Amino acid sequence: MAIKFEQKNNQTKTDYLVPAGTHIGRCYKMIHVGTNQYEYNGDLKTKNSIRVSFELPTEMRTFKQDKGEQPLSIDIEYNLTFYEAAKLFKHVNSWRGKTLTPQEIDDFEIDSLIGEPCMLSVTHNVSPKNGKTYANITGVSAMPKGIEAPEQINESFIWDYDTNFSVEAFSEFPNWIQDKITVTPEWTAKQNDLIDSNLLEKVISETNDPNDMPF
Repeated sequence: MAIKFEQKNNQTKTDYLVPAGTHIGRCYKMIHVGTNQYEYNGDLKTKNSIRVSFELPTEMRTFKQDKGEQPLSIDIEYNLTFYEAAKLFKHVNSWRGKTLTPQEIDDFEIDSLIGEPCMLSVTHNVSPKNGKTYANITGVSAMPKGIEAPEQINESFIWDYDTNFSVEAFSEFPNWIQDKITVTPEWTAKQNDLIDSNLLEKVISETNDPNDMPF
């Protein structure tokens, strides 16, 4: 076997930028960030947000040679607020192809959209701060009749502060997402719950210690 020069991957970050335009997408990941403070027009406000990730099966790239081609993905962060002008409300309605009724809003579980295909409108915007170009989702709509989305490639993933909470999964998040999560009241409350739970388990364990039995 001949020894050859190692072939370097010459792809740059711009190769991984989702192209502007319309794409077939499929929702595969949701992370409940929690409530953060932000400044708007000089006023301090709060928003409870969720990050939603879509894979683009028609935009395949090789990120690691051993894994072969994988789909590009794109994220969007939504404020968990349902009112007529809210981005999440508008996107969910256009995605489903019908408007949620007041009753449906009360019962609707956003994570039920995991695995659902859609059409994504992507726009490129240049940041005035650093001059970098970013791809942003500006629209989500239902799949047109007659067009089939490829099967899901990435594994479905949900992280929240209830049944889908995982410290191990959290440790794999990018640092900037961890930083946003750890300053939320939801995170603080969850840590307190875990502390209380561990203390309770310790008390039960010590109470059930056979060495403490009176016979």
